[in-house]
This record gives sequence, structure tokens and C-alpha cells, in this order.
Amino acid sequence: MNFSYAAIENASELVSLINSAYRLPSSSPGWTDEREVISGPRIDAQTILSEFEAGRFLLSRTAPEEEVVGCVHISGLEDNAWYISLLAVKPTYQRGGLGASILNEVEKQAAAEGASCLRITVINHRKPLIAWYERRGFRKTGAEVPFPYDDPSVGIPLRDDLALVVLEKPLRADETTD
Repeated sequence: MNFSYAAIENASELVSLINSAYRLPSSSPGWTDEREVISGPRIDAQTILSEFEAGRFLLSRTAPEEEVVGCVHISGLEDNAWYISLLAVKPTYQRGGLGASILNEVEKQAAAEGASCLRITVINHRKPLIAWYERRGFRKTGAEVPFPYDDPSVGIPLRDDLALVVLEKPLRADETTD
């Protein structure tokens, strides 16, 4: 895989990739699909542009100058953690280890820059996805963040009991997750 950081010019490609991975209506729902709990697009162009202001997107391509087949958004937090979100893999590349490769690359870069841990939030009803992160060394912190029901940019919630589970992966031996 070839990794690089996105530019604003990649915004429409990111919107397409993320929506196809999370909620593309014409694709068969996979284990990464959120359609059972949220409907509508996962992200739009305006939200992608705001994400560029909050951090950066790491892109994955099969080769330089080829199409983007995976991405993740990274932002630094005040407590020296890297927050990752919008990890997406093109449906035809899912189940081939690309998501794990993207996470490994983020972990390598975060450790090289001295980050203490990676942090992510996952919808509480996405049990297979939470388990996938746990197999990659993430642990539940015990914290939950309220789901942003008032934010139309995340789609239309189909349940009234959604929350975001906080998971962390320590990057240094002296760091532990409670």
C-alpha cells in the first residue's frame, strides 16, 4: 500500500469513499455498514472540508497515482493523544487487511511523533466493529460520549439509544488504558 496525506482537492473522492464504506444504498451491507442504526449519507462535502481544518486525512492507494481505496482522519488532542475517525475502506477492498494496514501506519506515525495513544469512538451498537478494534489492541476506557443527535451531518439516527464508546490504544509501554 502507498500512504500519503490528502489535499483539499481530494474532498469529493473522500466523500464518495466514506459514504460507500459506511452507508452506500446500492451496496450490500457489510460488517462496516451503519445502515441498521443510521440512515442517509455518512458525510458531505462541507463536513469533509471542516475535517481538513480539524486535522488531516491519511490516504491509502494500491500504488502512487491510483485511486484512493482507504482513508482515516487524524487529529491531535491536548492530552498528547491522536484521535482517529472516519476510517473507511472501499467495499471491494474490505476484508483484505487494508483497515489494519491503515491503523498500523497511523500507529507508526503517532509513535514517531511522541503521541501517547490512539483514541477512537464507535457507536455502541456496532459490536463487531468494537471487537475488531479490540483485536488490534484498543481497549474500552469505560467512557461514552453522547451521540450527536442534533448534527445532521452524521445522518439520520434510527434509534434513540445511541452513544459513542471511547476506545484507546496505548503507544508507549508506560501508558495503560483503564
